[in-house]
Amino acid sequence: MRRTILVAGAAAIAAGAFVLTRHRGRGPEAPTSSMEDLQYTLFAPGGPQGFLFNGPVGWAFAKIQPLSHAGVYTVVAEVLDLQREDELLDIGCGPGAFLATKTGHVRRVVGLDPSLTMLHESGKRLADRIAMGTARLVQGSAAELPFADGEFSVVTAITAPANLAEVPRVLRPGGRFVWVDELAADPRKPSSSRTGSFGWTEADFRRVLEDAGFTDLAVNHKGVWFIADNRILACRKPASSSLRNAVAAPAAAPLGADAEEAAAVAPETPGPVEEVVL
Repeated sequence: MRRTILVAGAAAIAAGAFVLTRHRGRGPEAPTSSMEDLQYTLFAPGGPQGFLFNGPVGWAFAKIQPLSHAGVYTVVAEVLDLQREDELLDIGCGPGAFLATKTGHVRRVVGLDPSLTMLHESGKRLADRIAMGTARLVQGSAAELPFADGEFSVVTAITAPANLAEVPRVLRPGGRFVWVDELAADPRKPSSSRTGSFGWTEADFRRVLEDAGFTDLAVNHKGVWFIADNRILACRKPASSSLRNAVAAPAAAPLGADAEEAAAVAPETPGPVEEVVL
């Protein structure tokens, strides 16, 4: 009974926070460097909306997200067709539910997240693998990935920002990338024209991924209860050619805060990251 009450409470907090972030945003903005930096710091500790993934509210998200996004994780795993020899990086790993439930057979996994609250929850789910040396958790930003060139065969960013200069750098030739964007549920609009966390339509995503040199782009959708629809974009780094280093992308639209105000109070992009020892 107590567990049911805790989960219900966490669900209410998480749903309320989700609705808040979706309905206070202003939509796409013209590209600026401050906006580009903001997408990596908005929800980080000290960011304008860092409370959503840190502290008590972050704890609530960590409890409910594995339940609310279970279907999304299943679709992502099916799209990737993960193999035993894969080495996977999950950007914005959150409470580690995807890594814990869908990558148990994968050779090595790494979770990256700016939130110690989330990494603590990930550490509990991945404790056995961490002890065996087949999993790592790293605190840091997606802006600059602290990994070697070509270190991974798979990269995922599930409702998390991704730097399209950094992702292909850490991917091996032929490596797979899945990016998930969370859209507000709106039956009045076709899914392809709706915008989500980054203020981009499906056409915007296709353009920036193709401009970055990714190929074999496929789009799937999976709902999250009654509150959201997730756009799941899967693509591949070419096996025999290098990707471009720079990507001209529309600026990500920050959620839940006025763009100029948020940019003014956003912390600096985190510097070098450190591995979290749990």
